[in-house]
Amino acid sequence: MNTPSQETFERYVSAFRDAESRIYDAVKPFMVQYIARIIDPLHIPSEFARPALIDAAVCTGAAYLAVPSMDLVPTESGFAVVSNGNLAPASKERVEALRESLRQAESDARDDLLFALYADADWRETDTARRRRTTLLWCPTLCRRYGITAGVRNAVYAEEFRRMAGAIHGAHVLAEFIIGPEQMAWLVAHQDEADAEDTAGDLRLVLREHCRRLMAAHIMGRQTAVRDLEAALRGFLKRNADELPEYSTSRTREAADFITYKNKKDDACFFFG
Repeated sequence: MNTPSQETFERYVSAFRDAESRIYDAVKPFMVQYIARIIDPLHIPSEFARPALIDAAVCTGAAYLAVPSMDLVPTESGFAVVSNGNLAPASKERVEALRESLRQAESDARDDLLFALYADADWRETDTARRRRTTLLWCPTLCRRYGITAGVRNAVYAEEFRRMAGAIHGAHVLAEFIIGPEQMAWLVAHQDEADAEDTAGDLRLVLREHCRRLMAAHIMGRQTAVRDLEAALRGFLKRNADELPEYSTSRTREAADFITYKNKKDDACFFFG
């Protein structure tokens, strides 16, 4: 894809609005780098209906990558590149705050792009799409929606999300153990119906909410909540098993419904096991 224009770049990174093109010229090589590393591997269809989402990710991502290599000075509208030795550089704190805001903006922009791509039924069936979404908490935006934080209170963006991959996998394993691999596979593959917040209709969407809440509590180490949510999930499965096609015929349901034989005192013989 072509790199976004200066006008487009400044629309998404308003702190870098520049009457000239020094900042844009400095950022442009990082756009090329970001496109090659992040955008091209997504194999976005040429007819994708929302190209502005690609531009937002490229512009914020490239700006984030470029900041450490630029000598910035504060301006009334944001920042500019140092053009002579008479201007005092921006403080370390201000530059770090700028970079953090860009880091967060890029993470959100990438999630927005992925949500839009998954709404495309054809793209959703590609190997690229399947590889990127293997769990019910598959992106930073969803983690924040379900109250997951990094550490005590740090919001989850792309960097934090990568670091908690192991915790997310552990939570996925717990939920899958309860509902079974067949049912979990369906839920993971069908995350786009009413994905905003509406869980009415198909009971499997309600089941998805149960699983996500349980996973979030497990990731956050809230053991009391985990016990309560696990009990609620098992109760939901028991009440609605026949209306959950993947679960109703699974080995997991057989095991959950298995009734252990209990010896009675007047039995002719006793079983031990």
